[in-house]
Amino acid sequence: MPAVHFEVGPIVSPMSMALSIWDAFLYGSGLLLAFSLYNRYAKKSGLPLPPGPPKWPVLGHYLDFPSSAEWESFHSWSKEYKSDIIHLNVFGVSIVILNSVKTISDLMEKRSSIYSGRPKFTLINKYMGFGWLLPFVPFGAALKERRRVFQRYFQSKTFKETLQSQTSLHVHRLLLQLLDSPDSYMEHIKHFVGGILHSVTYGTDKQSNVHYVNLAEDVTDALSGSAIPISGLIDVIPWALPILAPIWRGLPFNKTPAEWKDLVYQSRDEPFLKTKKMIAEGNAEDSFVSWSLENMDRSSKSDIAEQELAIKDIAGVVFVGGSSTSKAVLYSFFLAMMCFPDAQRKAQEELDRVIGRERLPEPQDEPFLPYISAIVKEVQRWHPPGPMGIPHFLEQDDEYNGYRIPGQSLIIGNAWALLNDEWEYPDPRNFLPERFLKDGKPDPSVRDPADFGFGFGRRVCPGAHIALATIWLSVASILSTFTISKDVDENGEIIEPTMEYQAGVTHQPVPFKCTIKARHDRTGSLI
Repeated sequence: MPAVHFEVGPIVSPMSMALSIWDAFLYGSGLLLAFSLYNRYAKKSGLPLPPGPPKWPVLGHYLDFPSSAEWESFHSWSKEYKSDIIHLNVFGVSIVILNSVKTISDLMEKRSSIYSGRPKFTLINKYMGFGWLLPFVPFGAALKERRRVFQRYFQSKTFKETLQSQTSLHVHRLLLQLLDSPDSYMEHIKHFVGGILHSVTYGTDKQSNVHYVNLAEDVTDALSGSAIPISGLIDVIPWALPILAPIWRGLPFNKTPAEWKDLVYQSRDEPFLKTKKMIAEGNAEDSFVSWSLENMDRSSKSDIAEQELAIKDIAGVVFVGGSSTSKAVLYSFFLAMMCFPDAQRKAQEELDRVIGRERLPEPQDEPFLPYISAIVKEVQRWHPPGPMGIPHFLEQDDEYNGYRIPGQSLIIGNAWALLNDEWEYPDPRNFLPERFLKDGKPDPSVRDPADFGFGFGRRVCPGAHIALATIWLSVASILSTFTISKDVDENGEIIEPTMEYQAGVTHQPVPFKCTIKARHDRTGSLI
C-alpha cells in the first residue's frame, strides 16, 4: 500500500479564531457605519470638520484613541493642530473636544439650548439601570423637577446650618482617626466624606453609614469607568453589547443586569425606605429626605408618588454622586502636601498666626485664611477631580468659527486643558497656591478652578457648594493638627511617590503611602 502523506497546516487556537471573527465583525460593522454616516453627513454642509489627527478608513481614530489620561492627549492635539476645538471619529461616533474657555463659553453656555443633552448612555442607563442619576438624566422636565427639589432644600438656610454642624462633627472624627491610625488615611477620608453626605441626606446612623459608604464607592467606581467617551460606541451598536462585554477592560461587565438592578436598590431605594420607616417611628433626625417628605405638596394625591420618586432620586444622587469629587480632591491634597512641603509650611504658618494652637479652624475663619483657600483652589487646578466631566450631546448640526459640528456628536469640555493653560496659569504643572494671591490677598483676576471642575452650562453640578465647604474645613483642620511627608522604607530611605492617577471620569491618585504626624504635643487634647 502506498504511503499516504498528510499536509498539516498551522494550528488555529479557539482564541485566535475568536479574535478573527471579532476582527471581521468590527470591520463589517465599521463599513456599515461608515456608509450610513457618509449618507447622513456628506451632503449636509460644505464646511470642514474641526481639525484632528489623521484617521484610518472605517476605524476612524479608534486605534489612536488614548486608553488613559485622554484629557492630556486632547490638550496636546489642541496645541499640535493650533485649534481650541478638535474633532475625532471612532467607528462613526463623532466626538468634539473643546479645549478653551472661549469655545466652552460660546457653545456649552451661550448655545446651551442645543448643547445640554446627554448621550443615550446605553451601558449605564439600560444595562446597569442608573438612568435616575442626575448626570445621566436627559435634559427636560424630569431634570428640571429634580433640580427644583434639590435647590429647595440644599440652597436653604436650614441646610447651611446642618452642613456646618455635620461637617465640624465629622472633621473631629477624621482627625481622631488620623491620630490613631494614620496609615489608613484613605479609608478615613472615604468614610469622612460619605458620613457627612449620609447624615445630611438621610440622617445620622453610624452603622448604616459604613455599609452605604462602601456601597457608594462600588457604584461610583463602576460609573467612573462607564461614562468614558469610548463607551458611546454601544449607543451606536447596542446589539453588539454581548460581544463587547468580554473584550473591553475597565467597563463594568463583571455583573449581570439583574445584579446591577439589585445594586441600584441597595444604593438608592434601601436608605430612602429606611429613613421613611424612621420617620414613621418618630426616630428620624433632620435631613433632606425627612424635610422634603414633610414639605411635599399633598393637594394632588396622584402626584405624590412622582414627588417621592424625585426626592428618592435626589437623595441617591447627593450620596452616591457627591462622594467621588470631594474624596478625589482630598486624596490629591495629601499627595500635594507630601510632594510640596513649602506650600504646607506656609499654610501652617498662616494657621498659627491667625488661629493659634488653642482651637481648631471653623467655617467663619475662611475669609482670614487666604493661603488655605489658595491651596484648596490649587489642588483642584493641579489635578481636577473631573478633568473632562461627562460628555454632552449635540442633537442637531451646528456651525462654529467656520467649522461644521455634526449632529449626534459627543461634546467634551476639556477642563484639564483650561486648568493647564500657560497664559491663565503660568508654569501649570508646578503646585503654586500663590498664583491665586496678590499681596497676600485673594486675586480676583485669576480664574477660580471651581468654575471648571463641576461641569459646564446647564449641566453644572448644583451641589458644588457642598463639596467646597467640606473640602475647605477638612484641609484647614488637617494642616492645623498634622504634618504630611513622604514615607520611608525599612532602611530609612525616602520613598518617592509615583504621582500616578487612576483612569476614569473621576480623577484620583492611585493609593500611595505617606507619613502623617501630629504637629505638636497638644494635638491630641486639641482634637
